[in-house]
Order: sequence, then C-alpha cells, then structure tokens
Amino acid sequence: MAVRIINVLFMKHCIYLVIYSLFRCCQLISWWLTGVQSHLTSCRNGENYESSAQLLRVWKNSIGRIININLRHHFLSTHMRFVHPTYALQKHITLMTVTDKEAIFSIHDPDEDVLDVRKYPFLSLAQPTKTNYLLIMPISSMIKLGEELGDPKAKVIWIYHTGRCGSTAMSQVFNSLPDVVSISEPLCLFSLEMVFKEKSLGKKEVAYFNSKDYQTIYKNAVRLILKPYRKEAKIFAVKSQAYMSKIDLQLIPKLFPEFCEIFMYRGIKEQIISMYKPTRGGHLQGEISLAVANNPLLSRLLPNVYPSSILFVSCSNQQHLKWVFKKENLLKSDDFTISVIQFVETCFHYKEMVAKGSPVVAVKYEHLRDDNAKFFEVLFNHVGLELTPERKRLIDQALSEDSQKGTFLDRKRMEVKKIEITPAMIDSANDYLNYYGLPSWGEHLTLPNTIS
Repeated sequence: MAVRIINVLFMKHCIYLVIYSLFRCCQLISWWLTGVQSHLTSCRNGENYESSAQLLRVWKNSIGRIININLRHHFLSTHMRFVHPTYALQKHITLMTVTDKEAIFSIHDPDEDVLDVRKYPFLSLAQPTKTNYLLIMPISSMIKLGEELGDPKAKVIWIYHTGRCGSTAMSQVFNSLPDVVSISEPLCLFSLEMVFKEKSLGKKEVAYFNSKDYQTIYKNAVRLILKPYRKEAKIFAVKSQAYMSKIDLQLIPKLFPEFCEIFMYRGIKEQIISMYKPTRGGHLQGEISLAVANNPLLSRLLPNVYPSSILFVSCSNQQHLKWVFKKENLLKSDDFTISVIQFVETCFHYKEMVAKGSPVVAVKYEHLRDDNAKFFEVLFNHVGLELTPERKRLIDQALSEDSQKGTFLDRKRMEVKKIEITPAMIDSANDYLNYYGLPSWGEHLTLPNTIS
C-alpha cells in the first residue's frame, strides 16, 4: 500500500511539473512586462532591502514524495506585492526552505499552529499542506534579517537523534509544557545542506560546512527558526531533522555554545529495523537515481547524478563519502543499507564531537521505554528544568498517545508491516558498523556521555 501511494504521488507530481513549466514560462513573461522581474533582479544584487521580500499567493502545491525539500517550483503561486523582510517575523510565518540563493517562508492561517507537535509530529509535513502564501527573499536579505534579530534570548534545548529512536515522543513531551515552544524537524537547514553537498560533490570538495558563506547562512537560519512566537514561552526545544543531525552536531556547539545539547539513540538492531520498516520502497526518486549511478552507460552519460537517498543520509566527511559512493558499495545499496548508513554516520559524528570536548550528552530510547519517570528526571536535571508535579502530569499525558498518530509512521501501521532481515543483510550491516567503529549487529551499544 505504501509503495503504491509513493508511486501515485510521483506520477501526479510529474504531471504537475509539466503544467507548472508552462505556467512558469507565461509568468516570467508577465513579470518581465510589468517590472516585477527587474525588481527581483535588483534585490538579488543586494539592492532595495526594504522591499526585497516577495509575497505570493499559493493556488496549488505538489511534492511528489512524503519527505520533501519544498522549493519554489513545488508551489503554483502568483505575485501579490513586495514587502519588507521583517514581514517574516509574524507568528504565523515559519521558515521552510533555505538555499544558497533564497529563503522561502510558509504563511499559514493565524489560527493554525503548525508548531503543535501533537497535531503535526513533523513541521515538514505541516508546512506544505497548510501554506496559503509564500514569502521569498534573497539570501542576502535573510542574512541581514537574521543579524538584526540576533541570537534567541530564551533557553534553547537542541535535540540531535538517529531517527526512529523516540525523539518525536520527546518533542511531544516538550510540546505539552506551556512555557516551551517545541519545533520538530524543520527542513530549512537540511535544504541548505543538500544544496552545498551536491555542489561540493561535483567539485570533489566536501569541506563546505566550514566555509564562511555556509556558516553565515546557517547561523541566521537558526536565528529565524528561533524567532519569538509566544510571550509566555521561555524555552525552545528544537529537534533536528534526522538526516541533518550529523551537521548540526558539528555546527551548533560552534555557533551557539550557549545551547543545551541532547543526542538521542537506541540499540543497533532495533534502530536499523525501525528505520527500515517505513522507508522500504518509499523513495522512488532515490531508486531511480541509484539505478542511473549503477548502470555502466547511464553513469557515464550522467556522471553528476548521485543517488538522492544516499545523499540524504551521508555526511560531509570526505573519507566517508568516498567509502559510501565506492562502486562496489553503490551496487549493494538498497533501502536497508540506507537505514544502516543513517545510523552509523550519526553515531560516528556524535562520538567525534564528544572526543573533541563538546558538552553534548546522550539519552537512550531503552531507558525512556523502561522507566520514563527516571528518564525525564535525569534529563530535566541536566538541562536545568524543575520537574514539578504538574510537569510530570503533562509528560505522562503526552506519552500516553502515539507521537506519530495520523502519519505514515503511525504505530498501528508499523505493527502490521512485516519485514525480513536475512543473514546477507546482517553481514552487509556489519561491514558498515565495523568501518565506523561500532559494535556488530545485535551487540549492546552504549555511546559515551550517555546519562541515565
């Protein structure tokens, strides 16, 4: 059923792209005739900051897959007017996508709280479906806006994780507390990462995240994610997008040393199986690009086509990228291998940051499952929050619900979905686990600085 849904989404998106291409051609001609295009060009050149944000009305959107980086062409939209970039600081406007060229904000109904993790377990699922208008500004304007806003005044708890490890339940717990704004997996940092990663692979340069340009955009995007939302909110709890945790682990402590950092993970076997279940057969575009990369003729004709599914889960380490994209490793890559890479890469970079003296600590899903009262007592003590009786009550209420109810990760759907893990798959997993210095399949894992 899930594979069928993915295929239908993809086919509908292909039809949409044909329609959008025709519409866009007509739109650009209209903008050229009316002067909109010339104003956009001047704004991209760093001029007219006060009117550099373009407000567009959305008529239709199409994403083509369940998890998607939302770009301009995913929305059939029309120009309304130009506004000051500070327009983006309104409470019902959230940063959705950042590239090296522009920032895209989602504008939804003022009564619609897309940050409500109980209703929308992932911000990335809420934004495209609830977007009524877009606000698009050149990246130079976003940077200036972020610098004017400055670092957040509230306490910030930043949660890194391996994915499928209880991190959404933790986000839902923070979401239940009235003095906390919980933000679950914003995709805007991941969209920035993917743009720079794809460009660097083409140039055989992978140290892009250390560049001044990348870090400047990244820092100001974080500032805009953490803009003030509610007067009573004294704390932000931000959960990284799972694939982005590898980069966030390296940049957050450098750019925002005052943030409190938590890393969440679970046992090796359980983690990889839990990741593999919902993703098996769910990345049609990744399968197509992987087929191109593995075909002797097509890979020569299209040398810069990289499997998007592997790009998503790989990090920026040059040695690791060479290993992951080795021909023999590409040939055996599948959805199971993607799940393995996501886990080993994230754990590796956590261990690397701990070895460098980063103050990040780890919490383990199994501890939450076995004794959630003790788990949150230890966690709240570490982050400097008092675990009052009222907070305990709200935590118990939040944990009583399926944190991903209504999504493709719904607990009931996962329980009925059956998968088979063969000895060959385990051998393949062990190749990656051993390469990244982790225990073998089924062995116990306790990462350094794990609190319990």
